[in-house]
Parts: sequence; structure tokens; C-alpha cells
Amino acid sequence: MNEAPSPSTVHTLDEEIVRHVDGSADFQISDELTCHYDSATQVLWSKLAPKGIPCFSPKLLREMERASAVVEGYFFGYEVERPLRYIVVHSGTTGVFSLGGDLGYFQRLIANQDRARLIEYGRSAINTTFRNYNAHNLKGVTTVALLEGDALGGGFECALSCDLVIAERHVRCSFPEVLFDMFPGMGAMSFLTRRVPRKVVNDLTRSGRQFSADELLNMGVIDKVVETGQGREAVARLARKWEYQHEAHSAMNAVDRLLHPVTITELNEVVRLWVDCALQLSPRGLEWMRRLHKQQLSTFGSGLSLVQAASKLAVA
Repeated sequence: MNEAPSPSTVHTLDEEIVRHVDGSADFQISDELTCHYDSATQVLWSKLAPKGIPCFSPKLLREMERASAVVEGYFFGYEVERPLRYIVVHSGTTGVFSLGGDLGYFQRLIANQDRARLIEYGRSAINTTFRNYNAHNLKGVTTVALLEGDALGGGFECALSCDLVIAERHVRCSFPEVLFDMFPGMGAMSFLTRRVPRKVVNDLTRSGRQFSADELLNMGVIDKVVETGQGREAVARLARKWEYQHEAHSAMNAVDRLLHPVTITELNEVVRLWVDCALQLSPRGLEWMRRLHKQQLSTFGSGLSLVQAASKLAVA
């Protein structure tokens, strides 16, 4: 019996891309971020797996920026040899897509009045979401956020930067920033405004409360809700359903970006306002942020919904 051929390996910058004989590939960006390209379905699965609290640490944001550049370099100009139709962002953390911003890091920077690092963090976050919004500069690619767990704050913002958001029915999402006298400053309002009326934007960003997947679907915020455990199959069904209309759908995504543009200048201006707000945060606001961070530390891994933890703070 013949042995299976070994995969070929391609080195790019600091990353290692492992190409397999069937045309698929694995991108070993870091121990917190990996990508798998399935050549048969023309889908790239990008998995977030942060250590500790599943949030966007400065390190993870840098890795996401780098991953975007590596993916662009691998597929751009190789549309025939390496056909790609979908990039799916999902989480390797059970029950959580992402808790968003690194609250522990924020507290340290605010205490030190470190404007430069807050701006650096914000710009890294919006660079990541903006590249995702632009499908990583890859023509004909549709970006999909697959929510198999709860998404808070910046995690929800990340999802909303995609062309499509698919959520499993148990998922809850919220923008808890208002609870500590802040606002979601990494693209939430820009991306929401493309999708829904101002009243819905205000309900989502000013209430601090959690919203179920079904509520978000009815509000027009997300695109599809599926039963728990059926998220990945839903992506596969979508790929099959759109197989012969892919060019039309990708063109309409491009038209949508033309009609409802989000610019990097706009995102940078919002980050500047967010930093101003953070540096002026009152002792009460800092205490609420500390309490929410403490809830994240204590409830993660306990089986409780982390959005429920944020909701408890709203009535404390």
C-alpha cells in the first residue's frame, strides 16, 4: 500500500503555510489564530483561539492584521489555482465568539493616561475590521461571521464588519460599554448604520442590554439564525445554494460597499473620540469597568453566559 504523499510547505515572512496535495492549506499564524483553506468548498476558516479571557488583546490584534496580509498574499493573483469564495471568522472558545476589548489592558492605560497606546490599540482594531470589511482586498470573496457563542463589544463589532452574520439560536450579543460610561468605538456605529435605522443603532449601543439571536434577526442586524450546533452546516448550505449565483452575490456586496461606504478616516475619527472618552472616564466608570472585567475573569469557564454577566451588572 502506497504511503500518502507529504504536504508541501511554503514559508512566507514569519508564517508557515502548509499546502496539502488536495489543494487545501493550513496557515499557522500563532497559537491563538489559525486558518484552514478547504479547496473543495473554496472556504477559508479563520479561527480565533485567544488564551485566557477570549478578548482582543494587543497581541491578538497584531496577529489578525498579519493574518489578513498573509491571506491576501496567498490568494491574490492566484484565483484559478487557489479559488476562494468565502472567509469565515469563528471562535475556538466554546460558548464565546469574543468578549471584545481587553478591559484589563484598558484599565492600565487609563490609569496611566497613556493616550498613545490607547490610540495604537484602537487603530490596530479598526485596521483589522476595515480589512475584513473590504474582504482583505480579495475580489469576489464574501466574509462571514459565524457566531457559535456570545459576542460582546468589540467582538460584536468584528462580526458586523463581515458581509454576512450567521448566529446559532442560543447566542446573545450586546454592547456593554455604556455601563461604564463609554461607547463602542471600533466601528460599531459605522457598521450598524449600513444595516439598520438609527433607532435600532441607538437601542443596541445605548441600552447596554443583551439581545438574542432571534431579536437581532428581526431587527435586521444579522442575516441568519440556525439551531445550536448547526452553524457550520449552515455555511456549507450557503456555499451550495449560492454556487451558481456567486458572481452576482459578490458583485452586490461590492455595490453595497459603494452605496453605504465605511472609510478608514471615519473609523480613525471615532477612535479619537473613544480615546478622549476613555481618558476622561470617572472613578465610577472605572469601577464599573473593573467589575465587568472581574466578572469576565470569574465567570469564564463556569458555563455561564458572559453576556448574562454583563446584564447582571446593568441591574446591580
